[in-house]
Amino acid sequence: MTDAAACWEVVGGGDKGGILVRDGSSTSSKQLEGRLSTGSRVEELGRVGDRIHYRLISGSGPDSGWVSITLKDKELLRKVEEEPAAQISAADGVQTEQSHADATQAAVDEALTEPEPAAAQKAGAEAAEAAEAPKPAATLSEEELALAKSAESWWMDPARRKMPASVEAHLLDDFLAKKGEALEPPGDYLGGQLPVMPRTVGLPTYAAVPEKAKKLFPEKARKPMIRLYCFPGAADNYMLWLELATSAPDWCEVAVYEPRAHGFRPEEAWDRSLEERAEDAFRVMRPAFETHARGGVSEGAPFGFLSHGVGGQFMALLAYRLKQELNIEPLVVFANDGPPPNVPTLSDEGYRMLCEDVLGFYRLFQPDTMDQYEKMGGRGNRAAEALIQKWSRGLRLFEEHARRTVARGDQALYHKFDCDLHVLVAQHSVDADLHFAKLEGPQREYWERRKGITGSNPDSGCNWDRDAFKQWEPWTTEDFHYHEVDTDHMTIKNSPLMRKIVFKELGGFCGMDY
Repeated sequence: MTDAAACWEVVGGGDKGGILVRDGSSTSSKQLEGRLSTGSRVEELGRVGDRIHYRLISGSGPDSGWVSITLKDKELLRKVEEEPAAQISAADGVQTEQSHADATQAAVDEALTEPEPAAAQKAGAEAAEAAEAPKPAATLSEEELALAKSAESWWMDPARRKMPASVEAHLLDDFLAKKGEALEPPGDYLGGQLPVMPRTVGLPTYAAVPEKAKKLFPEKARKPMIRLYCFPGAADNYMLWLELATSAPDWCEVAVYEPRAHGFRPEEAWDRSLEERAEDAFRVMRPAFETHARGGVSEGAPFGFLSHGVGGQFMALLAYRLKQELNIEPLVVFANDGPPPNVPTLSDEGYRMLCEDVLGFYRLFQPDTMDQYEKMGGRGNRAAEALIQKWSRGLRLFEEHARRTVARGDQALYHKFDCDLHVLVAQHSVDADLHFAKLEGPQREYWERRKGITGSNPDSGCNWDRDAFKQWEPWTTEDFHYHEVDTDHMTIKNSPLMRKIVFKELGGFCGMDY
């Protein structure tokens, strides 16, 4: 794309899956198959009146065609002034876009890690203007600071760069063995609006969001009838869920767990295992969950769970603990484009590379992250090193937990949800093999090498294939629902198509429409 070319983002058609595309500048020209999806970005190749000829940069839909900028005074396209953040994501095998929330997070990460001036310039002034860095929500005690220092030393120990001799099965066994004195089950909910949810540093409130981010994602007045608790993936945090939280219908309150050492908790200790992260989550989210439990102010009130990517593993751990100690469970669960706890993401070779050759691993597994790493200054730059540590440590937590779960054999299904379980799969991601099969040269060679590090079947370079997603079915005693959503892994988290499935289902529990 040339410097002079205009870039546009599709902002209309959210209720229809995108906007119409035609093969000519006239509105009577032949309509092309498929719509240009909401959130896609395009390069303007030509223009006639309020119709533009485009080339697809990111998102989904016809690679090129003609679309309208407005329709009956309704905005369909919005010009993007900054350089588009479109990139080929090897994890998905298709083009993906960096949403406004991703730009906000880039600025937050950069500010929190205090990058050097030269690296900050490389990271981009545009992202820095999207948000102000959140400050730690609380001053840490001497004990917490010592824990953080100890955890950092543990992670940086050269021995951690080698594959563990065992899967450390005792970590999962110890977690499952901790059973407090369970409460009586809650009574039936009497209905009505839910009170304000108790919040902690691990369950951030919208009030903590930087002002510039609030302008991008304004919150609405809420009268919640149901809650949705969200569980992030490998390198995720609250700011990346801001679009989902603020766009939720006013009858639903969205709460997002913020892991230690992420986002609003930058000074805290890195977790050494996923089980340790689940312990923290149960602690910081317990005040909110207790309102649903026996004797709580909202006893029996409805709530759902939503995870993203590998966060589904962590969601299952927390659900187990909730059932054991508070005797509560969600009314519905959504696993958003991620595998169950007993499905590893990596092959043995991929896991070895993650442990011993982090940069080499991410060049294969997620090259867009490596591009960002290099733009921030690369090796030796504080911000760049923090970025790659966040991704690699997070993925190791989930991968090692999955291997512990598999090692349990017949007892791998350590928890079963007593509710409907919906798996939402990014169609572009699971079809990535078909995409790369059509290519030749370096891209095809790249995908062939990638097949050796992922945990999907040997003929696939996808993170997870369809069979992996369907292995969620035994994790529930109720109905299992499989959905394929016309988007990719990066954008499904805030996709209108995903929200339609989730909030329509939640609305059914409290008599609300979506």
